[in-house]
Amino acid sequence: MTDEQKKFIEQIGNAAVSYYKTYGILPSLTIAQAILESAWGKSGLSRDCYNYFGMKWTKNCGCDYKEYYTKEQNADGSYVTITAKFRRYANTEEGIRGYYLFLSGYKRYSNLKGVTDSSLACDLIRQDGWATSLSYATNLKNLIKNYNLTQYDVKVIGQVVAVSNEVFAYTTGNYRVTASALRVRTGPGTSFEQKKFEEMTVVARNVNRKKKTTGLAFYVKDIIFTAQTIEKISQKEYWAKTPSGYVCLQNGNGVYVQKR
Repeated sequence: MTDEQKKFIEQIGNAAVSYYKTYGILPSLTIAQAILESAWGKSGLSRDCYNYFGMKWTKNCGCDYKEYYTKEQNADGSYVTITAKFRRYANTEEGIRGYYLFLSGYKRYSNLKGVTDSSLACDLIRQDGWATSLSYATNLKNLIKNYNLTQYDVKVIGQVVAVSNEVFAYTTGNYRVTASALRVRTGPGTSFEQKKFEEMTVVARNVNRKKKTTGLAFYVKDIIFTAQTIEKISQKEYWAKTPSGYVCLQNGNGVYVQKR
């Protein structure tokens, strides 16, 4: 990473952290989008218009515009070049704030608020229609991983508890979620699909109601669940079967639950 890239990440990241309380958008997603959409702040749109996120202009959006050629990807993978109007801001601060105003101005992006899984956030924003590129979500995820952008998420949502190399024994019974959220999967391991919210038990849906907007199954922080069986995948990876599906108790040195 160059000094210039580091500075760009810090600039967008610090702003994203400050806006999290108001808008609930993961900083890692914001930073990754800024990098991808603006080519690290070097694109003409970002240099001339302080538009780091490729946001198109609409009437009554409260700012000026500038026209650019842009490529749109069709469902069959082909591309077409069009001329489009893009939002033009007066300075960097307005450009970053404009991103959050843009997201909050469309109902389709409301499912992003409060999401604590960066991978899920990347999938959702692509599904919501932010970009036509079929590889958009994957590109965002790669940026988040390669540049450790979740370090900014830690500042707003916390992180899993790190423990020593000594693995403690897991038994059946009740556990409290200590991570920001745990995905509920169809089997014991990350290769299994995440279950849908409506596939959870009635009780689980009621206590995890605030995650319903994602459409996917989670146990959120501080929720108590019952481990019916324990599955040991490796020396330091344990999963539990719950009434709603499988959740990870520990992976490596990360422990996501506390025994009740």
